Amino acid sequence: MTLTWHAAESASFHDAYVDFSWMLRQRRQPPVGTDVYQPIFVRLTACADEKSARKQRLRLRKLVETPAEPLLMEPFELSVLRRRCHLPDPDAGLPDEYPIYRALGTPDDAFADLFEVLDDGTPVALDPSSVDLDAAESLQPARETRRKEKGQPIVAVIDDGIGFLNARFCKARRKGRGTALKTRFEAIWLQALERAGPGDRSACLGEVLERRQINALLGREGLNETGEYTTLNARLARADARRSTDFGTSHGTHVLDLAAGSEPDDRDNPARDWPLLGVQLPPQAIADTSGTKFESYLVDAVRWVLRRAEAMDPRAPVIINLSLGMLAGPKDGTRFAEYQVAREARFWEQVKGQPVRVVWSFGNDYRKRLVAGLSYPATKARSDSEQSIEWRVQPGDLTESYVEIRAEPGQPLKALEIGVTTPSGLSSGVSGLKPGEVRNLTKGDQVVARIYHVPEHRLDPDTLQRNFYLLALAPTASLDLEPLVPSGAWHLAFRYDGCAALDLELQVQRDDSLVGYRAGARQSYFESPEGYGWNQEFFDYTQLGPDCAIKYAGSHNALATALTRQVFHVGAVRRDVHDDRLPPSDYCGEGAAWSVPGPTVSTIADRSFLRGGVQGCGTLSGSTRFLNGTSAAAGRLSRALALSSKELVANATTPHLADFNTKRVSLSPVSETDRARLGSHVVML
Repeated sequence: MTLTWHAAESASFHDAYVDFSWMLRQRRQPPVGTDVYQPIFVRLTACADEKSARKQRLRLRKLVETPAEPLLMEPFELSVLRRRCHLPDPDAGLPDEYPIYRALGTPDDAFADLFEVLDDGTPVALDPSSVDLDAAESLQPARETRRKEKGQPIVAVIDDGIGFLNARFCKARRKGRGTALKTRFEAIWLQALERAGPGDRSACLGEVLERRQINALLGREGLNETGEYTTLNARLARADARRSTDFGTSHGTHVLDLAAGSEPDDRDNPARDWPLLGVQLPPQAIADTSGTKFESYLVDAVRWVLRRAEAMDPRAPVIINLSLGMLAGPKDGTRFAEYQVAREARFWEQVKGQPVRVVWSFGNDYRKRLVAGLSYPATKARSDSEQSIEWRVQPGDLTESYVEIRAEPGQPLKALEIGVTTPSGLSSGVSGLKPGEVRNLTKGDQVVARIYHVPEHRLDPDTLQRNFYLLALAPTASLDLEPLVPSGAWHLAFRYDGCAALDLELQVQRDDSLVGYRAGARQSYFESPEGYGWNQEFFDYTQLGPDCAIKYAGSHNALATALTRQVFHVGAVRRDVHDDRLPPSDYCGEGAAWSVPGPTVSTIADRSFLRGGVQGCGTLSGSTRFLNGTSAAAGRLSRALALSSKELVANATTPHLADFNTKRVSLSPVSETDRARLGSHVVML
């Protein structure tokens, strides 16, 4: 079949990533059943008074509880909505914003008088034939309880693979003449792909295990941690999903240990008394390293953590560790997941008065050649306005590949034209697209590549998601019978005829396979002849030249850019003891003038140039592993904040550094040359 470029045409989409990936999924793995719903996040229309707002909530509640209507809610969120339908509103002051599910195909304006859609996610099939009603019921929120450990910081981790039975997350309590382990977890939400709930009127996201249930497992004679995880995973996760707690190493376990782990009988370790919350994201969402599948689950998780923390101790500081991310994005705080997480934390502090700190890892993609920049200086007239770059797409890639093209803040894209040439030389021609238009590359009658011009979208009166171009490619290999794109060098050409300055930021979206996952992804990257100078640090030819379009600046996590007092972005440091230095770890991302200047602070994540990682526990009790990356750095910073919990206050107006108790942790200033990767200080534990 031949490849053919088509002319620009109007298209209906909200999230271009979701639109393209969902189109491809229909070819290789259509959803099971007919009950296909799309997760969306909505904001109810503003009302002048509380009585009118209550009517809006009652109307939404009726819609999601009525079988004939196309809307559903997750049970915990439905309980939140039901509470807010009473007068007085127990959450008065919090925004009327809710994650719901909308039947696929429902028009965007079907409920425009009730709510606006802020974001949408990947559609899911709710197959009622596979429902375990007992498991579905366990997602109902438990009766609120108050813990005895008043005033202790609450540490929460939202991650993949959390070994919640590990003794590092327990306390030893006397039992007769001996001791017994009691969990420090108040609850853990083991998320899984949505299933239809009781009566087919909800979308259940796995199970919540309460403290008493975890203690019952811990109290079993001859506890077999591996067997318990295997049983749970078999019930929750499909056979094709990676069940991380079935393995000796799991990311969430290690990160939580760095954040709040302690030996059960170590009375000298303050972490032993810290209560815990956990959310284990669906493995399918984690496997997609582009980040497009985990955003809705992540926002749900943060909202759940805050409400559970309030039930535990409404004045205790809440520290939420998020060692997750993506590479490409606006990097100005407007990517929806980042925007909403920061918004939830900020409003929670303002309304509830409970301190919240969110810890994001700054990213590990410094040397991967995923960011480039092209500049057009201001001029009265342009004689030669064409520039280009090569995008190298690898063979054997079973997943989609993406490149984002964005203008720096304050610069318009309207005079920019884009052309794409395949490795075989088939050119789309250089042309412009209006916002909301696409150009398709087809193989036979199937779309295999698409150029999107994503229009701007306003999240609130002060927050605008700027328009940008997205280039999307189908896989270069497949285990299914589907049309593919050729691997090799894709040529991206740009023509700009405007007179104002235009600085283009090009970003390849992260697309690799995490250790143990079977996504079959292979990372694409930018290519440049100026990108292979001699690198004195690594003794190889990987140094980017001064005139190279590929950049280190901007290689940080696209979800670590919200400049909100409640949020910390964490870089990774290598401890070179012999040189008495604290340089950035090789992989640690770098800030940029067009984004954030760098992380907030950093912590040590590597022991030396040759010995990477810091020690933490494996999945099973008694096992140890070494983990590096800014994930490890984030875990250590979460511990530093918990150690400094008495300094954490709601609605703080002081600098971020005021959160640290310098009697518990020390702050080492960072040299000006390293601040784009390490922030202002290294926090030492």
